[in-house]
This record gives sequence, structure tokens and C-alpha cells, in this order.
Amino acid sequence: MYLRFRVSRETANDFIRLFVNRLAYGMQATKPLPNGSVPYYLARDRLTKAPKLLDADVVRMHLNGDITVNLFAINPETQCSKWIAIDADFDGSMESLIELMQELKQDGVEVALEQSRRGGHLWIFGATPLLASELRIYIYNLALRLGVPVKCGGVKDGIEVFPRHDRLEKGEYGNALRAPLGVHRKTNLRYWFDEAAPTPAAQLAYLNGLPKLTESRLKTLIHGMKFPEAYQPVVAAPYIPIESPAGKREFRILEYVCTTRKDSRNWWARCPSCAVVGHDRTGDNLSIQIKDSRFYKCWAGCTKDEIRAALGRPIRMKQAA
Repeated sequence: MYLRFRVSRETANDFIRLFVNRLAYGMQATKPLPNGSVPYYLARDRLTKAPKLLDADVVRMHLNGDITVNLFAINPETQCSKWIAIDADFDGSMESLIELMQELKQDGVEVALEQSRRGGHLWIFGATPLLASELRIYIYNLALRLGVPVKCGGVKDGIEVFPRHDRLEKGEYGNALRAPLGVHRKTNLRYWFDEAAPTPAAQLAYLNGLPKLTESRLKTLIHGMKFPEAYQPVVAAPYIPIESPAGKREFRILEYVCTTRKDSRNWWARCPSCAVVGHDRTGDNLSIQIKDSRFYKCWAGCTKDEIRAALGRPIRMKQAA
């Protein structure tokens, strides 16, 4: 079982200064789903459904162990991030992280190594918020130079880099990362940074003391570089629904639900099956793939049969969903 703390508001504000670049945040569920995952949900006001704003009280609950939150890296008003994090959770991941650490130090860039459930995270902090696109150019070129595997384009075992986008449009959130120093609800453990005592105050004092990457230094490091062609995202052909010979249209889930938000991959909506039994108060249990809306999933565990039945459009035998 994890240790509980009673952190001060000052410690919470130290955390905010280091990690919080956008006030919207997600909360991790307290219990696993039937498939064993413990997902995050965008924190929303119960009445207005507007995204809640992260403040010192929320951070204190996270650090104390009462809740677990995740953080969005990019502020869409500036396209900047306070940090870049490298997530590695594959076989041999620690060797890759150590190789990256050594090369980063050769570049004069200080990093912090955080343990994780299956590997670790490397964190680099900016002296000021830095353009996400420039941070990504630097790390992806570094990985390419070292031959460190990157999870993309069909490669399943490799590092993931957060932020995962160069920029966001208004209303987009991008991918979030579990906020450090809190409790991972799947293991009920905390994962600490290596170079400090395992308390929130000591960890933040260590992180605050690290030299930070300046904008001028970053621009020097990436001078003449572009984002590597090898890691450019594959642009999928849009899915076009078809008509059957009898004139019947394919089932289209987006014609039956109202989306509440979107990220880089999915629309999110209230799950019809959850709604029947009074669940899904936040209205975002159902994810629908943007590039192909035939693929949708309820993160509370409802099956496609249950979703279709709740909509009055049950799946017929030998008929695709």
C-alpha cells in the first residue's frame, strides 16, 4: 500500500510551477475496468460539464494520495510546453533511457529519471515554456541518431514522447501523461525520481534545483534540423461509408450520439448503454475513432451488442457492427 502525505500549499505550488502548463486535467478511475485497465477521464464540472481547472487543492490531493491526475503538455494558446517527457516501458527500455541520458548530458541538457510501472520516464524542464514542435525535433533526432526505437508507424516497442503533437487547435487536448509523484491506481504504488528522498517535498526540491533548458540553447541544439521523415505520422485514407445493394446504409454511430470532446485520435461521447442505467455522468465513456467511426469502444466495459441494443439498432446475426 502506498504512503499518504499531508503536503503544504507551498509544495503544491512548487509542483504547479514545474509541471502545469494547462489547467485542464484528467482523473484516473479508482477501480479497474473488467479488462484490468484503470482509465483517465477529463475532469468536468458536474453541472456545467465544462472542464475543471487544476489548482493547488487538486494538486495537494494528488500528492497526498487521495486522487490521481494526469497532465496535458501543450497550452494551445502558445503551442508551448514546460517540459518534454520520454516514456519507455518495453523490454530493454532502461538501457535506452540511460543511453539517452548520457547523450543529453553531452549536450548539456539536464534530465530527471522517474521510475514507472514497467520502465521509466525521462523529464527535461524548460527555463520558460518552449515550443512543443522544437522540443520534439530535438528528441526525435536524438533518438534517430542513437538508434533508440520509437513507438510509431507499426513499431510497437519503443519510446513515446510527450507532448505527442507539434501543435493543438482550439478545443483539442492532445495526449496526457500521468502526473508525477502521485499513486498509480493499477499498482497502488508511487514512482519516484531517482536522485531524491521519497517524499513530495524532497522530490520537488531536487527537481527545482535542476538546471533548466533555455530557449536559446534549444534553438542552438536543433539548428538546421527538421522533424525526421522516418517518424512522420502516416496519413490514413478517410473511411467512406458504403451503401448495400438493397439501399441500406451501414450503421454509423456518430448519427446516434452527441460528441462531447475530441483528441488526436478519437471523438468522445456518452455511452448509450451506460446512460440506460444512469452511468457515464461525465458523458465521455464512449470513444469513436476519428479516422474510421466503425471502431468505437466503451471504456466502462459495455459491449457493442449492448450499445447497439440501447440505441434500438441491435446487431443482427452475421452482420458487421
